[in-house]
Amino acid sequence: MNKKGDIPSIIYFIVIIFAIGMVLFVFSHLFSSVYDGLDQYFDDSKYNDTTAHQTLNQIQTYEQSMWDYVFLAIAIGYVIMLIILGFSTQINAVFYFIYGIVAMVGLFVGVALSNAWEAMVETPALAATALRFPITDALLNNFYPIFITVVIVITMIMLFGKAFLPGEQNR
Repeated sequence: MNKKGDIPSIIYFIVIIFAIGMVLFVFSHLFSSVYDGLDQYFDDSKYNDTTAHQTLNQIQTYEQSMWDYVFLAIAIGYVIMLIILGFSTQINAVFYFIYGIVAMVGLFVGVALSNAWEAMVETPALAATALRFPITDALLNNFYPIFITVVIVITMIMLFGKAFLPGEQNR
């Protein structure tokens, strides 16, 4: 019943990282639209040079770069979690090749999601937002299959390459 670090964890990892990237990207695009509307309101009103307008500009500058680093932190944290779960799970080495073959399905899912990301960020409405997400765009667009492959290999090493203590049984 101990199912941590197995194949569904890798598939979940691939889909969840993509979903988190999409959600952060769309939220940043929406927030940017709201900030632009507020900025235009302040420009056209008597509140042009007030503290509220200056604070809005500072928040907008900070918010535009913050979400990219949040995505990177979540992706790295998820990889670390998979490594820890893979190391703490006992699994028989017979499943190594099965794990590798089924992990290829995850890789194909990752390639499809990478293509979907590329199609999304190439739309004219989202192209400006994509420029504010260099880390997310690089990871989910260009390097997502490589990233997935590295995570799969590290997880396989942690699952099947650990030594057991004398009293433990390899199950």
